[in-house]
Amino acid sequence: MSAYIDDVKSYPEIRMHGYFRPRRKKIFSTIQKRYGFHAMALYHKLAFAYFMKDSLERLMSKSLPKGIISNIHSWYQRVVKDFDRQPDTYYDISKMDFKIDFGVCCLKSLPIGGAWFVKIRMIRPQVFLTFNIHRLKQILGCILFKTKGYFHYCVIHTVPRYLLRFNCRQMNIAYKEIGELMKYQPKIKGIFRRSWFLDPNLEQVTPELDYLRTIPKNNGAILFQSGTTHNEIAESLAFSPHRRKLYEEGKYNPAAYAYIWPKKEFFEWLSQSDVELSESCKH
Repeated sequence: MSAYIDDVKSYPEIRMHGYFRPRRKKIFSTIQKRYGFHAMALYHKLAFAYFMKDSLERLMSKSLPKGIISNIHSWYQRVVKDFDRQPDTYYDISKMDFKIDFGVCCLKSLPIGGAWFVKIRMIRPQVFLTFNIHRLKQILGCILFKTKGYFHYCVIHTVPRYLLRFNCRQMNIAYKEIGELMKYQPKIKGIFRRSWFLDPNLEQVTPELDYLRTIPKNNGAILFQSGTTHNEIAESLAFSPHRRKLYEEGKYNPAAYAYIWPKKEFFEWLSQSDVELSESCKH
């Protein structure tokens, strides 16, 4: 187990949540073949317990605001309760819930409240390979002259199991937590987000999600189209019969967009009074 922890700690921050080296995956495969999936699930539960214990011992030295520390404690309490509530299949390393829990348990991901967590990492240059030269100049200009680098952004991700907390007010509270995190860690240059729900077409299709795009865009973020994957198309249709119907009729084509929200502009917006009740939350 100590080798497991040391191995994961050595992974570079650029790695996505739930990443394991091929050698570590081979160890998992061997355990499962010899002893069955139940033993594999017990092994991962034990690993979660070790990671949480190690993370709690390091928590006060991690330069984190009180709100995020409280979120981490609540998350760990839920993880421990899940040991008795979740089936063995929950502890499959290919499952998204497992990957997210794993990232939070070893402090590679930070819960910011609502339905979201962040990773502090770089923006991959591959994100910009599909742009025309004019758009590329605009985005690179933002990175080179406004935020001054590819490294150290709060990259926002959604937690599928917490979709009931997915709303404008919760999102704005989560932005506040990101602001506190930036104060504790000045190296963070801004926010990066990429998703199908940043698509401007959703203003007509699903207007209640438009706050996710308009709040950053109207307050200094640079929005740009990104390549859309099959998974993103499936996600955009999964929870909405309305969007699925429009897609089948050829009236809606999901598209992934992304934005970079520089820290200066983000703090200017955050300094406004009572962002939780902003006009964009009227839906």
